[in-house]
Amino acid sequence: MEFSELFTQSARDVMPHARRKGLVAYFDCRGPRLELHDPGPYLRAGIHRILLGIVDCFESGFVMFSAEVTPPVFGRSSIVIHAAGTGTSRTTDVVSVLQRLQLIPESVALDQGLVPHAEGPCPATGGTVQFVDAGHDGLVISLSGEVAATDPPFEHTPDAAGTAAWLVSTLPGALESVEMRLRQLGWHVTSFERLAAAADALAAGPAPMLMIVAEHVGDELPLLEQMVQAWPSLWAVLAVVSGSDTLRQRRQCPVDIRVLPLSPLELERFTAHVDTRTSTALSRLTSPSPLYVQESRRVLVVDDNVVNQIVARGQLEALGYEVVVAGDGIEALDSCCDAPPDMVLMDVDMPLMDGLEASEHLRSLQRVGTLPPFPIVAATAGDTELRRNACLSAGMDGYLSKPMDLQTLAEELHRVLPGRPVSMEA
Repeated sequence: MEFSELFTQSARDVMPHARRKGLVAYFDCRGPRLELHDPGPYLRAGIHRILLGIVDCFESGFVMFSAEVTPPVFGRSSIVIHAAGTGTSRTTDVVSVLQRLQLIPESVALDQGLVPHAEGPCPATGGTVQFVDAGHDGLVISLSGEVAATDPPFEHTPDAAGTAAWLVSTLPGALESVEMRLRQLGWHVTSFERLAAAADALAAGPAPMLMIVAEHVGDELPLLEQMVQAWPSLWAVLAVVSGSDTLRQRRQCPVDIRVLPLSPLELERFTAHVDTRTSTALSRLTSPSPLYVQESRRVLVVDDNVVNQIVARGQLEALGYEVVVAGDGIEALDSCCDAPPDMVLMDVDMPLMDGLEASEHLRSLQRVGTLPPFPIVAATAGDTELRRNACLSAGMDGYLSKPMDLQTLAEELHRVLPGRPVSMEA
């Protein structure tokens, strides 16, 4: 598994929470490629706890997720991950995050004067977590440590050689790192704040080869489809936040729908697609396969009804998923701690521990880094607005009514499982 892909997926897990709070989020990953030696789920769990921590510190403002890595030496590489932010925060929220990270603040002398500082071990990775409160300048939570890694096989860095790319983003921060990386890869980049302005420029010509649009209000897809129909040579990419309803359409439309943030490897694959050294005239007619190519994934079905277990297992296996079953919330917690799944399909009304309480426990374990993040979708016969709100309040990502329709289940899986880290050969 390549490190930048794992870090990108960690940022994707947290982006929806930042977007719901109205935070501007920026993403960057610097350093060489690293091929990790079987990191398991807990490196991602450690990253998740600090990225989520900085988002939970702020009510409004700006947050940044960045990673720096060093080349491997004798099979080990150093990593430093920074989750930083500035804006409006409440002391109670910051204290709550520190308690969750098991950090006790102390004062140390920095250039800005005496500022709260805290340091402690990361229970998920064994690395070091640091917290610095620089007052009006912002907050930083960092994770540092070492990972077992090697250099991936050597490949030429692709070069777009001045090929035109257009970026469209109404939201600040959504595509800034994309613009920087595309320029470094040789693209000639033009940015627009509104899709309508890009459409007018497209009509005036000449058209770019690549157009990346950050989803904002959810109505961008129809206009992009019209553009692709009018300009078949245009490679249109709609970049959405994980969990967007638009992801349900990604296999049914000519627009390439991908998940923010776009990873460094993903942008290199975009560039290799147009680099004459690495592509042919025939291969340039279609976009490269996305990095969220469907793999065999593991879904935990939690239900106390044997018939429901059998039906859910059959539907999920028909869709290509590996399935494990738990009969109540307590079994679900044990199963997730033994082997974290890629998703949980959770019944709500169960004995011993119901689905709402189990979901709250799972989210608590993810916040402190005991478990890596994964989506939880409710599956229940009680389809009411009150029940839906209760599921969302418990930390669930979606809601399905029983009996489940196979197509509806497939669409929900596409929405909440848009991608996870994949190997560079995928």
